[in-house]
Amino acid sequence: MAQFLSEEIQTEKKSLKPLDTIDGFKMEKDGADLKLVKEANGEKIIVHLNVNHTVDSAEPDDGTQEAPEMKSKPNFEVEVVKSNGETLSFSCSFIFEQPEQQAEEGFEDVFAIDEVTMFEGENWSEKSYAVAGDILDGYLYDLFMNYLDERGVNASFAEKLSDLSSSYEHSLYINLLESLQQFCKK
Repeated sequence: MAQFLSEEIQTEKKSLKPLDTIDGFKMEKDGADLKLVKEANGEKIIVHLNVNHTVDSAEPDDGTQEAPEMKSKPNFEVEVVKSNGETLSFSCSFIFEQPEQQAEEGFEDVFAIDEVTMFEGENWSEKSYAVAGDILDGYLYDLFMNYLDERGVNASFAEKLSDLSSSYEHSLYINLLESLQQFCKK
């Protein structure tokens, strides 16, 4: 097993992409959790995500010997915190439909709002009321998407978030392989 792990680690390191930050956001790492923070116009924008169980192939396997690229598309939370401590929070997820399907259905969003809630400061609890994104009035949903876009959370951000998450998850995978290798040697 140690020999296989040694070869696998070398192979994975060759395909490891650099961990680029997203413009304007400071990144905090804690195990599988990532937190991105940006302050603008008296608001704090906080994006939380976890990279566990978020990786799948970017494209279907075409039958060639080459493995398809793996992409992380995590669910993520966006919190907009006002200076008075009020927080508007959005639970978001990536949309997995193919671009052709989206065009036929008349939308091109990369991510969707799954839930919206408000609370004071960082005091979210299960007692806070939350509404599902799919039951929101369509116009209000669009206004929320515009609200996020105005704060830099848009399709471009989501693509960069996926790239960041993919690189970070890949680095954690390599660390796991190295830990397994050390474990097997003992």
